[in-house]
Amino acid sequence: MQNQSTILKFLLTGIVLLTLACDSSDEQNAADLTFPVSIEKVRRGPIAEYISTTGTLRAVREERVLAEVEGILHIAKNNGATPAAGRKVAAGEQLANIENPEHLLNVRVESNKMAMENAVRELEKQQALYKEGGVTEKELELARRNALDARLNYETAVIRAGKLELKAPISGFIANLQTSSDGTRINAGFVLCTILDYTSTTVTVNLPNTDLGRVQTGQKVLISNYALEGEIFEGTVATIDPTIDERTRTFAVKITVPNPDLRLRPGMFVKADITVDSRDDTVIIPKSSLVTRNNQPVVYVVEGASAEEREVRTGLETRDEIEVLSGISEDEQLVIQGQETLRDKSKVRVRK
Repeated sequence: MQNQSTILKFLLTGIVLLTLACDSSDEQNAADLTFPVSIEKVRRGPIAEYISTTGTLRAVREERVLAEVEGILHIAKNNGATPAAGRKVAAGEQLANIENPEHLLNVRVESNKMAMENAVRELEKQQALYKEGGVTEKELELARRNALDARLNYETAVIRAGKLELKAPISGFIANLQTSSDGTRINAGFVLCTILDYTSTTVTVNLPNTDLGRVQTGQKVLISNYALEGEIFEGTVATIDPTIDERTRTFAVKITVPNPDLRLRPGMFVKADITVDSRDDTVIIPKSSLVTRNNQPVVYVVEGASAEEREVRTGLETRDEIEVLSGISEDEQLVIQGQETLRDKSKVRVRK
């Protein structure tokens, strides 16, 4: 019995010693545990917050060349060149004419011109007689009215005759030219082409009414198009419609975009980023470096061989970056990868 008791005591002692050794080893392993992380220096720089939306570009001016009388259409030739889609034209340049002799007979430009010239001569005669007392003031006024009516009749005839000439109403570029109608009879209302002035463009976008207080005229807008990869065009908020659409609960914002190099084209589907707030010089960090602890945004900063947890107060943000108003300073070593598993004072190993 005594031998068995001795053996039992010996076994219990061994177990206790083994347990103590294991606990000591676990504590040592925990103390030696480090987390690999990537870091970068906290920097200062500009940041802007945007409202992103999409829309379709329009030319700043767009005018149709419209036939107001019927007749045979003849595309014009100016110095041997005929109008063509994409060609630039000046305001007043003739693009086509309409053959309609009956219209000219009805207008009677020459007859009205002769009547005007006769009325002017009669007025001059009456003015001379009035100075000599040969006619009354009433007779002179009648001559003046006749001369005025004759001039207006002539000017009206010239305008009506001019409807047979289709001219560019503005300077710009020809679009949608109906060349297949050359030499055919057209009706009044026929649209020969459209003249586009897209040296400046506009885009109208619709925003939710929750953004009404954030958008103001004059705000900068960044315009981009997938077909012009890497190119950013700067526009401006021009007008804001004060009414809210009852069906969509949105309001319309018109943006103007200068286009002196004509890189943008009417009809393009573009992305518009409206700058609603900005800072020129502030602390900026990647949004991905933020983690949440106890419903509070925190970051980790490497101090020596460990990571220090910092609560931060944030401000403006973009898709990838966020402004930090307090909690960290410029040039501190911010953990940007591996922060998800960290706790305050965690030991870290900086990856190269």
